[in-house]
Amino acid sequence: MTVVYQGDFADSIAPQNIGDILSPFGTVLSLSVIVSAGPGFSERVMLGQFLISDTPNIVTEAFLFNTAILTRGDSIDLSFTDYFGAVSDDKFDVPGSPPDLSSVWNEIQRLTGLPITRTITDGTIPASVAYQQEKLQAVYDLATVLDATAYMTSAGTVSMRPNTWPAPVDTISGGDGTLIAVVRGMSNASVRNKLVVRSYAGNGQSVLSSGEITDGPLRTRNSDGTVSPYRSRPQFYSSQFIVTSDQADAFVQNNLSRVSVLRSVKVVVTETFNPLRQVGDVVTVVRKVDQTVTSKFVARVSNIVRTTDATQQTTVTVGQ
Repeated sequence: MTVVYQGDFADSIAPQNIGDILSPFGTVLSLSVIVSAGPGFSERVMLGQFLISDTPNIVTEAFLFNTAILTRGDSIDLSFTDYFGAVSDDKFDVPGSPPDLSSVWNEIQRLTGLPITRTITDGTIPASVAYQQEKLQAVYDLATVLDATAYMTSAGTVSMRPNTWPAPVDTISGGDGTLIAVVRGMSNASVRNKLVVRSYAGNGQSVLSSGEITDGPLRTRNSDGTVSPYRSRPQFYSSQFIVTSDQADAFVQNNLSRVSVLRSVKVVVTETFNPLRQVGDVVTVVRKVDQTVTSKFVARVSNIVRTTDATQQTTVTVGQ
């Protein structure tokens, strides 16, 4: 992002030292957008709170007025990350364990030092948990206990979204709706037909449980035992939260359908600018030709690209 500044009193906001405004040493940048409709409606919507991580290009244009050097304006390029970037840089001094196993939410708040927004039911932490070095990885691992993924909200709080798809929260519709264009693509890079849970202890040589797809185009083998056209494409998993065969069996049962689902179908949806759209949202996409529905599918948002245009590029994964 580039900040262009021209002060009323020929001043400059270009950072030169640690602690200056816009310096990449703890400066928080709040981004918001103002949505207006005519003279009667205007609302500010928060896009997110970020930490400035880099100012790679700082250009200040000066001019001479009498004997004084004044500033005509600044152009400052900024790189920034959400608060998880700072959590990632923070490490454990020594390996350890949670001091309290009664609440996943409380432990995530303790590790991040950030406020939390509770969106899913809390749970206890398994007694087998032992932290290694990465605090952010520990946060992600703790979220798996609740079958969820940790993320930063636009308000700057830590929250979790369930891995199981919730009901759609919005409809992106063609015709007179918000859908502009749809571009589809397919890849087999993320589609697996076998799930193997390895022991977390030691070198991971022990297999606690495994499962595979036995029918359909994603099957690992044919009915006569020969290799299928798609062959075997395993995904390996190990976690300190899975230490018994029963836990591993339950994990395979719950997750085999997820890793083998047709996540290969990625759709880039061009929609009208929507600052409320978030990664993780489940939406219904309706395509129309002359007000006639030609296709309809449910998808989950995986990426959003916004510019100064009146539209945004929303990448979604189709189906579960």
